[in-house]
Amino acid sequence: MKIKIVILGAFVGLMVLLSGCTQVQDEVENGEVVSKMSFTEIRIGDIPTDDFSHINVTFSEIRLHKSDNNDSGWVNISTNQTTVDLIYLHINNLTEQLGIAEIETGNYTKLWIIVENATGVLKATNETIYFDVPSGILKIQQLFKLQEGNNTITVDIDLNNSILVRGEMYKILPVISGIQHHHENKLKFSEGEIIVEENGSRGKPIKALIGQNITFNATETFDIVGDDINYSWDFGDGTNDTGAVVVYNYNQKGSYWVVLTVNDGDQEFIKYIHVIVK
Repeated sequence: MKIKIVILGAFVGLMVLLSGCTQVQDEVENGEVVSKMSFTEIRIGDIPTDDFSHINVTFSEIRLHKSDNNDSGWVNISTNQTTVDLIYLHINNLTEQLGIAEIETGNYTKLWIIVENATGVLKATNETIYFDVPSGILKIQQLFKLQEGNNTITVDIDLNNSILVRGEMYKILPVISGIQHHHENKLKFSEGEIIVEENGSRGKPIKALIGQNITFNATETFDIVGDDINYSWDFGDGTNDTGAVVVYNYNQKGSYWVVLTVNDGDQEFIKYIHVIVK
């Protein structure tokens, strides 16, 4: 059986009319424009396909196009290769960071994600498929108004609607199920900043059974100036633990709020994660 997968540049049908959008204003001090900076993170997620148990995609260059009135051009977010099992992300309710960079605030209208290669494992036969990737740019055309602080752009790929079958040939034309742009004000610390990200919630409750292990992962947290970070977890049932990655299970049904506290020895930041045990 000959199987071929094609990843083409997909344009999301969400082109924004710039004339009707509020522009990010430059800050002027003493008659000169002062650049503001944004820590911008690009993440990937998915809605899975029924036919594959794994879809591994290698992403490389990530870049945004700035389209302010007096300043335009491409800005690189990352040039590092990252291989992601998109179905694993969905099963574990995760997203994966493709890149993060400090860039100028402003209006960005294009996001390009370069796809290097892709493989998959068929559920029916457990066969590994090495996909052909003749066109490796995932193109998204939408306004991203990046403000000072922390900006996260998450792209979800709907694999089930992306994969096309023509006889014995498999193709994929990526369909974007959603794009989320989240902004947080800059967290100011006397010795720098902490940006904290816990994998697992994606803004939705984590659902588990009694006795089922849940992995809480905060390894993407980092301190801008490189200070050591301490992690403390309160699982909402009187149990606590420490460390960037912890595994825990509940022995009673209920709704719990897990509290993650991180600190750099000077200041601390708190995240809340909702867990429902059935």
